[in-house]
Amino acid sequence: MKDAIRPAGAALAAFAFLTGTAACATPAAPEPQRTLSAPSRPPGDQQLAEVAAEALSDPDALDEAGTFVLSATGAVEGTDSRSRIAPGTPLVVEAACVGEGSVTLTVTSGRATARQRLACAGTPHARTFALTTRAGSIAFTADRGPATRGGLAYLARRPASEQR
Repeated sequence: MKDAIRPAGAALAAFAFLTGTAACATPAAPEPQRTLSAPSRPPGDQQLAEVAAEALSDPDALDEAGTFVLSATGAVEGTDSRSRIAPGTPLVVEAACVGEGSVTLTVTSGRATARQRLACAGTPHARTFALTTRAGSIAFTADRGPATRGGLAYLARRPASEQR
């Protein structure tokens, strides 16, 4: 019996040695990497202006239809503009704001003036109003409320009935 235990013991020792070696040679599962996420930054005013512009009519489609006049996008406090235009031109103005607070957009052409108050919320809602130019230029002025930040987009187009 002593002779039978010795080969069995040797076989057991060899088995333990081999499995121990195999266990050492088997790569351990990689530890999950920990990534630090940067604190999320709110979108910038220009990004918000691009979101606001998406709520308006497509300028390219309006240009193809011959009704596009002008458009502007940017930070609420940086979107004032002035353009030349023929007097007596009927226009449809579309405007949208995204962010916080409110903006009053004033469109002036000679004695013709139109004002629209826009709420700068998380989702843009386009406001549309009409204006007929009375001078050879048109001016857009954005007056922001206290603590207003965000992006503003507006465009002026001829009514569909005025296609060229």
